[in-house]
Amino acid sequence: MSSPPYRHGKSPVEYRVTEPVIIRVFSDVAGETHFEEIRLPGETRRSDVSASVAWWSEKVPVRSLAWRRVEKEAPPTVPHTAPRRQLIVPLSGAVEIEVSTGEQRTVVPGQVLMVDDVTGKGHITRAADDATRVTLVLELADEPVPGT
Repeated sequence: MSSPPYRHGKSPVEYRVTEPVIIRVFSDVAGETHFEEIRLPGETRRSDVSASVAWWSEKVPVRSLAWRRVEKEAPPTVPHTAPRRQLIVPLSGAVEIEVSTGEQRTVVPGQVLMVDDVTGKGHITRAADDATRVTLVLELADEPVPGT
């Protein structure tokens, strides 16, 4: 298996995802954007079709799913709001997110980011390594996300 192509001379960010946590970006009533961590509720159960036992979260209602490959990065200093409430799951390439308060987080492949700041001052995204960023983008349905 070959490594993903690297573009900016940055080495890949190491990662391991084991917790059912969604990193949420949201705006408050004053328009400031913030981070919060949502822990999905769930349970451990035996599979209906095999002998496996696994922890399953409650279902998160979504409208659609799309693959996205970033061909050209946005300017790393220009904030933007989310076009809609959506979950973003990086498959390759890490991204640094900066909210309007100045707090920054790095989101790595396998983590789940919920962009919920459809109004307000927005957030900034920057490539955190040199890998081509490929993500799954899931548009959220109108129902609330479990744990929020």
